[in-house]
Amino acid sequence: MAGDSRKDTSLFLVMFIMVALVIVVNIIVIIGLIKGKQTRVKLTNGLIKMYKDQNVDKYYDLSLLLNYNTRYNLFILVVVFIGAIAIAIPFIIR
Repeated sequence: MAGDSRKDTSLFLVMFIMVALVIVVNIIVIIGLIKGKQTRVKLTNGLIKMYKDQNVDKYYDLSLLLNYNTRYNLFILVVVFIGAIAIAIPFIIR
């Protein structure tokens, strides 16, 4: 009986640690994606200003900016979805 209680406690501790790791990793990845998105926006805005100054802005399609934002948002959504699954599976199996 005491062995079962100790085993349950250790399994719960391992599950808790794994859930905490998934959350920490997901937070770090999401922060990295947001910083990358901000950097790309700054770089692209600088390029657009340079293109306008040189009168070559007609060769750049501004809809690309929306595509970049969509891509970053989809990456963040995938990270959150995979993290939620990684957290839910141990609880379902338990």
